[in-house]
Amino acid sequence: MLQLKNVSKQYGSKILFEDACAFIGENSRIALIGPNGSGKSTLIRMILGLESPDFGSVSKTKNISIGHLAQEVPKTSERTVLEEVMRLDGRRNRLLEVKQELELEFSRQSATDADLQRYGRITEELEHLDGYRLEPRAKEIISGMGFKSSDFHRPLTEFSGGWLMRVALSRVLLMDPDLLLLDEPTNHLDLESLLWLEEFLNEYHGALLLVSHDTRFLNRMVTEVLEIDQRKVNRFTGNLDSYAIQKEERLQILRAQYSGQQAKIAQIEAFVSRFGAKATKARQAQSKLKQLEKMDRIELPENRSTVRFRFPPAARSGKEVVTMDQVTLCYGSKTVFRDLKWVIPRGKRVAVVGVNGAGKTTMLKLLAGILKPTSGELKHGHQVKAGYYAQLQAEGLDLKKTVFEELQNVAPEASITQLRSIAGAFLFSGDAVEKKCSILSGGEKARVALAKLLLFPSNFLVLDEPTNHLDIESRGVLLDALQDYEGTLCLVSHDREFISPLVDSVLEIVPLESDRVGFASHFVACTSRASSGKSSEGDGSSAIPLVCDYEDYLARKTQEVRETHKSAQKTLSPKKSKPQLKEEKSQNSNQKRTWQREREKLEAEITQLEKKQGELSDVLSDEKNYENRPQTLQYIEEQKQIQELLSKKLNRWEEVCLLLES
Repeated sequence: MLQLKNVSKQYGSKILFEDACAFIGENSRIALIGPNGSGKSTLIRMILGLESPDFGSVSKTKNISIGHLAQEVPKTSERTVLEEVMRLDGRRNRLLEVKQELELEFSRQSATDADLQRYGRITEELEHLDGYRLEPRAKEIISGMGFKSSDFHRPLTEFSGGWLMRVALSRVLLMDPDLLLLDEPTNHLDLESLLWLEEFLNEYHGALLLVSHDTRFLNRMVTEVLEIDQRKVNRFTGNLDSYAIQKEERLQILRAQYSGQQAKIAQIEAFVSRFGAKATKARQAQSKLKQLEKMDRIELPENRSTVRFRFPPAARSGKEVVTMDQVTLCYGSKTVFRDLKWVIPRGKRVAVVGVNGAGKTTMLKLLAGILKPTSGELKHGHQVKAGYYAQLQAEGLDLKKTVFEELQNVAPEASITQLRSIAGAFLFSGDAVEKKCSILSGGEKARVALAKLLLFPSNFLVLDEPTNHLDIESRGVLLDALQDYEGTLCLVSHDREFISPLVDSVLEIVPLESDRVGFASHFVACTSRASSGKSSEGDGSSAIPLVCDYEDYLARKTQEVRETHKSAQKTLSPKKSKPQLKEEKSQNSNQKRTWQREREKLEAEITQLEKKQGELSDVLSDEKNYENRPQTLQYIEEQKQIQELLSKKLNRWEEVCLLLES
C-alpha cells in the first residue's frame, strides 16, 4: 500500500534519518515511536505528501485514501458537531468514480488481482457511506467519543479545544479510509471514550499507524513497531512489550560487535604506532591504516541517562486527610454534588474515574481547597499541605521569568544541578531552561507547572491528568517519584499504565441520569458509600467508592463498553434514518392498510437484499476468492445489480413510511 525506500531527511545540520526503509501493508498495525524531535511528525508529513525527502522515495498505491488526525486543535466554525463529522469533502463521489473505472477495467478483462482487492475495499467503504447508514454511524462514533445526543446540533464554537479534537477524531473515523494516521489520539479522551476507541479500532479493517505515549493502548492495538533512533528507522515485530525485549537483545549483540571491533581497531593502531616508522614494515602499516579508513564503524546508541527524583519531605499529616460531611456544591442553579459524605485517610491513593462532564475535576478542586462547598462541611486534617496540579495552573506562571527561574522560585534551597535535573526530566535540557515562559507552548507551560509541583513540599497530592504532555521517559520519571511518595494521593488520569501501579482504591463519579449507577453498585461497599442523594430534575452526580482495585474496575468497564458497542452496531439499520420528503394527503383506511402491507413486504425484501449484499462483500473481501477470476467478476456484477435494486427498494420504503406518517 505504501513504501518508503532509502529516505533521508535533514534540517540544517540536524539529520533526522538516513536511508530509512518502511512498508505499510493493507492490514498493517504499526506504532511509530522515538524521542521528541527524532522526526516522527516529519515522517508522517512525508506519508501525507506534505513534505518531500531529500533523498529516496515515498510510493503509494493509486487512489489510496488516508485519514489523518494531527495534534493541532482544529478551527471552530458555525457548523454543528454532526455536520462537521459528516463533512466528507466529496469522499463518496471520488469512491464512486474509482469504482466505475475499475468496473470498466473488469469489462475489458484487464483487471489485476490488486484491482479486485481494491474493488472489494471500495465496495465496503461505499456501504459505510450510504446515506441511510452514514448519519447513524456518525452518531454512534460521536457518542463513543463522549458527546451527548443534545450536543449533536450544537455549533463547534461552543466547545473547548479538547472537545474539538474529539470532533476531528470522529470525522477521521467516519471516513473509514485505507490508512489511518493517528497522532496522540488518546490525549483528550476519558476512560470510557478510550475503551470505545480501542473496540472501534479492533474492528477497523484498514492499515493503522499510531503515534502515542499510552503504552497500554499501543500494546492492544499494534503488531509492529517502527522506531526512529540514531538517524535510523528500525522495524520490530510484535507490540510494544515485544519491542522492548527485541531492542535489548539487539543492543546486547551490538555491544558485543562494538567491543570486538574496538579491540581490532586498537590492535591495528598499536601495530601502526609500533612499526609505522620501520622501513621493513612501512608498507604493511600503510595497508593497516587503509583498512581502518574503510572500516564501517559500529555506533552504540546514545546513553540516555535516566533521571530519578524524590518529592521533598513534608510534615506528617493527621490521620484523616479530608473529611466531607453533607457537602453540596452548586454552580448557579446547577447542582454538581449533593450531600457528599466521604473520608480520605492518611496514605490512601485514590483514582477518581468517570465520564467527561461527570465532575471529576470539580471533585479534585474540592479536595484541594480550590473550591468551597455551597453547603455542608469539608475539613482538611492536621498539618495537611495540599499540592494541586491542573491544566489551568500552567497559566499561572510568571511569563517574564525563565524556566529555571520559575523552578528556583519554588525551591530556592535546591542546587543548580538538582534544578537542571528536574528540568531535564520534563524535556528542558541545555539552553531550553533559559527560555522565557512567555514563549512556551501550552504543553511546555504544563510541564513547567508539573516540575514546580515536584519541588514543592506537600503531603497531599491532587493531580488532574498529569501525564497529558509528557513523553514515555518523562512519565517514567513522574511514576517513579509518585511510587516513592509517602503522602496521600488523589488523581485523575486516562493513562492506565501510569495509574494502575499507583492507586489502591477507586472513586467513581456517576451522573445521576446515567444507568452507570447500576454497574457501579456491583463494587460498592455498603458501609462506605459516598452519595449525592436525590436532586431536582436529575441534576448532579454520585460519588461512589468502589470495592475493587483499578485493574478489576478496568476489566469490568472494558466489558461494559464492549457490550454497548456491539449493541449499537446491531441497531444500525435503514429504519434509523428517514429523509424529508414532500408530505402526501391523508388516505382512507383501506389505502393505509395497503401501504402497511407494502412496507412490511419491502422490509422483508430489503433484509434479504442486505443479507445477500453482505455475503458478497465478505466473498470479495477475501483474497483467496480472487484465484477464480471469472467467478469474481460475476460476483462483482451481481453485487452491482443488488445495489441498484436495494436503492430502489429503500427509496420506495422511505416514501411509504412518510405516507403512513402523514
